[in-house]
Amino acid sequence: MHFLLVRGVLAIVLLLVLKPDLQAQIRFRIYGQVTDGVTNKPLANVSVYDKKQGAGTTTDSTGAFSMQVLPGPYNLTFSAVGYYTRSRFLEIERTNIRMEVALNPDTRQLDEVNVKGRTPDANVSATQMSVIRLDMKNLRNIPVVFGEVDILKALTLQPGVSTVGEGAGGFNVRGGRTDQNLVLLDGAPLFNTSHLLGLLSNLNADAIQDVTLYKGGIPAAYGGRLSSLLLMNTKAGETDRISVTGGIGLITSRILVQGPIAKNKKLTFLAGGRIAYPSVMLGLFPAPTNKDRAFFYDVNGRLTYRLTNDSQLSATVYRSYDTFKFPQDTLYTTQSTLLTARWSQRLNPQLSFNLTATQSDYRFFLDGLTTANMYRYRSTVRQRDARLDWLYTPKPKHKLEFGGSLTGYSLLPGAIAPTGDNSNINAQTLPNEQARELAGYFSEEWTPFRVLSVQVGVRYAQFTNVGPGVAYQYAEGQPRTRESITDTLHYANGQALAHYSGWEPRLTIRANLTPTSSLKVSYNRTRQFLHLISNTTAISPVDFWKVSDALVPPQVADQFAVGYFRNLGDNMYETSVEVYHKTLENLVEYRNGATLLLNPTLDADLLRAQGRAYGVEVSVQKTRGILTGLISYTYSRTLARVPSTYPSVQINGGEWYPSTFDRPHNLAIATQWKWSRGWTFGTNFVYTSGRPTTYPDGTYRLNGTKVLDYSQRNADRIPDYHRLDVSFTKDGRRTPNQRHYSNWSFSFYNVYAHKNPYSIYFQRANTTTKSYQLSVFGTIIPSLSWNFTY
Repeated sequence: MHFLLVRGVLAIVLLLVLKPDLQAQIRFRIYGQVTDGVTNKPLANVSVYDKKQGAGTTTDSTGAFSMQVLPGPYNLTFSAVGYYTRSRFLEIERTNIRMEVALNPDTRQLDEVNVKGRTPDANVSATQMSVIRLDMKNLRNIPVVFGEVDILKALTLQPGVSTVGEGAGGFNVRGGRTDQNLVLLDGAPLFNTSHLLGLLSNLNADAIQDVTLYKGGIPAAYGGRLSSLLLMNTKAGETDRISVTGGIGLITSRILVQGPIAKNKKLTFLAGGRIAYPSVMLGLFPAPTNKDRAFFYDVNGRLTYRLTNDSQLSATVYRSYDTFKFPQDTLYTTQSTLLTARWSQRLNPQLSFNLTATQSDYRFFLDGLTTANMYRYRSTVRQRDARLDWLYTPKPKHKLEFGGSLTGYSLLPGAIAPTGDNSNINAQTLPNEQARELAGYFSEEWTPFRVLSVQVGVRYAQFTNVGPGVAYQYAEGQPRTRESITDTLHYANGQALAHYSGWEPRLTIRANLTPTSSLKVSYNRTRQFLHLISNTTAISPVDFWKVSDALVPPQVADQFAVGYFRNLGDNMYETSVEVYHKTLENLVEYRNGATLLLNPTLDADLLRAQGRAYGVEVSVQKTRGILTGLISYTYSRTLARVPSTYPSVQINGGEWYPSTFDRPHNLAIATQWKWSRGWTFGTNFVYTSGRPTTYPDGTYRLNGTKVLDYSQRNADRIPDYHRLDVSFTKDGRRTPNQRHYSNWSFSFYNVYAHKNPYSIYFQRANTTTKSYQLSVFGTIIPSLSWNFTY
């Protein structure tokens, strides 16, 4: 009896103790479906998770989910890329629970689903250094003047890239001149990169697939310029369907159509264009600016035919036209035409080639409109190229590139002719200039170890200036002047006037210090046979090109660079520090008071100069997240000198002086903050040192008149430049794959209306000298544009 009592008590105690555990073994099911809150379509791969309880699952292809849970409170979080996160609280007690959850699209995260064209750690692991690759999808969020997406203006936010001033044409890389940049669109050189005398880029960003700028470590396949290589390729055209994108702004409108032509989708096309109507805006300015007139357009076209999976043919065309008229005075007109044909063939998995033919034409016209000075001035450049490029990859650790090119140049430096019966202008035409260039190259990229890679290459170029032509001989022992000409030589068609050749070695070494950091070293030598003759700080319409001849040898540059690259936060932050130094020979400088336009003895006014540039570039970039951006700082110096033995042609006594592009401090801060409901807030802040200029330091009398005296070239500087821009962009997409949508862009350029001086000039007024400041944009400029995709 006592035993039975004890056993009964133990059973009751065990029952009381184990009852919670028995109850805990009872599980219930939470199940349901997750859908898109706009389209009601099921969402796959949605994360369903309770952090406190540690329970979770994901939805299947039908949006369904199911999970076994213990009784208790739960706070489930539903999250997916491209959608707002949603939480649901529920209490599990005695029954299963079914849930229907709808997630609303979050357009702040739409960019995360885009496929990038490079690995996340490319800046560390890639062999190349001193390379900038623009993310085309983010350009629309960068605030720019007039609200027009501008590739070149986006490049000037990068370290080592600048311009001489607001609204200036061209760009400067590491202190180089604007003509020292080789700009290629689908392989064809682009001699003019600006619309409206430099206010806007003449490239329609909608048509461009990728943009890569080499500031150093230029691939051996390319040459002909000293400072940089800018490669741009147009889109091949969509293969799935015909799509239409475009936009309407305050001064420009654009449209781009692309898609398949044949049913088998082997043939695709792209056609697009922009047109501008700035005269409407100019009419709002006070007189006499309200009488100025301007207009431009540019068009892009491309056909791509895929013969097989390993063979493709493509043809592209580009055309731009600009005209700008000052009231009752002068009409400027520029035209650019580019044609490209390419055959790409893969012979086997290791060997492939590209055969390319291009033609580039640039024409400039200047028309005088007054009765006594009615004339047309013109200058032209035509370049034709044929090149064959091979790529051979025998092993994953070896990549060989080799090939060659043949280039022909035909230039008209200048010609003028009267266009009216009462014109006082005399006709004059300078002789055409012809030249040929033959080049070959070889490059190998070798990765003997995972932490080490070497890219070595060499380019050999032969350049010949050929007739018909005229060359002058000058007296020895004295500086070249028109008066010192001793003989005139005439060359027949095809006869060589001058011949130059040389090797251009290239080397880049990358060594990984840690899995997230690397050290890179590069060296490259380049030659430039084509020279832009200009006495202005920025590219202007009256500039013209000249080929190297017996008295104007090719420019030569040697550049060394060392860089440290490191990524942080799983490649979210990219940081780099680069130090560079380059020396330059045979730069083109000008005598004081040189005559450039229509000068048959131009050689007498050109001086042979030396140059040197050095600096350090620091960059910190955040590539992912709601807030992204870039902070870049560059300290650089660019100096030049003319080491002539003749004091009459020396500049600043033959000593080193700052070049026109010497701007020591350059700071750029660009951010993009993605708000909710598709809004993006973008900002730019830019600060640069003032560029060198020459101020008068005295006066002298000439025929009884006081004249300003300018002695030391570039001994002074204009005030520093700084500006803040902001933009608000509304993306109308509700889902990542939405085909039809539009967006609005509001921007404010120069928010605090700072009157940045472009130049300062001086004039005599009676007995005093007065200074005047010219500002291109001295006030805030609002812009509005509407963009669409169908």
